[in-house]
Amino acid sequence: MMDDFLTVYKERQKEIEDFFVLLKFLETKENSRHDGESEFDQFFHNGERQINLTYQALVNIMKSNASLMIYNVIEYTVTNLVYSIYYEIEKNKLSYFDVNECIRELWKKMMLKAASDPNASFNTFAKKNDEIIKAILDRHIIKLEVKNSLPAGNLDAKEIQKLFEKHGIDIDQKSINFRRSINIMDKIKLDRNNLGHGSMAFTEALRENTINELEDSYNYVKKFLDELILFVREFLKNKEYQQKSA
Repeated sequence: MMDDFLTVYKERQKEIEDFFVLLKFLETKENSRHDGESEFDQFFHNGERQINLTYQALVNIMKSNASLMIYNVIEYTVTNLVYSIYYEIEKNKLSYFDVNECIRELWKKMMLKAASDPNASFNTFAKKNDEIIKAILDRHIIKLEVKNSLPAGNLDAKEIQKLFEKHGIDIDQKSINFRRSINIMDKIKLDRNNLGHGSMAFTEALRENTINELEDSYNYVKKFLDELILFVREFLKNKEYQQKSA
C-alpha cells in the first residue's frame, strides 16, 4: 500500500521537476539573443507555422499549470496518507475499543454526520445513535472514508496539520518547511480556486512570480510533504492508531 503510493508520489515529483526544467530552458532561449532577436522568437515566430503567443504569455500559462500540478501532488499525498491509516485499521480488523481516542472521536463524528443535517428528524438521530452503540458493543470493524475526513475547503498547510492531529499525529509546527509552506500553500490554494472557477486567466495568475520563485515554493512544499510522509510512516510502524495498553 505505502510502497505503491511512494512510487507514484516520486513520479509526480519528477513530472513537476521536469516541467521546471522545460520552463528554465524556454527562459534561456528567451535570454539568448542574436542580432536583437531571441532564440525563442527564432523558433516560435519564424515562418508560416509561427504561433501568435508571446514568450511571456506562454510562460505565464505554464507557471499557472505548474501551480496546479503542485496542488495536485499535495492533494494526492494527503489523501493517500489518510487512506493508508484507514487501510491498516480495516486490515487489522480493529473495533472502536482497539483504536486510539482521536480516531474514536473522528469515527463518531462521521457516523453522526447524517443526523446533524438541520432537516433530519429526531428519529433519524435516534436511529443513528442506536447504530453507533450497536457497532461499539458488537465490536464491528471501524470503517472510515477519506472523503468524509478531508476538510470541506481546499487543502493548505494549517488544514493538513489539523487533519492529521485529528488522527493522533502531531506535525512539527516549528519546522521551517511547515512554517514556510503556510503562506506558499495559501497562495497555491487561492490560485487553484481562481483558475478552477475561471475568475483568473492562466496568463495572469502567476504573472508576478518568477520561475525561480515558483520552484523555490515547490521545494518547500516538497520538503513539507516528505516530512509528513515520515510522520505517518512512523505512526503506522508503531501502530499508534491502536489504543495503548493499560
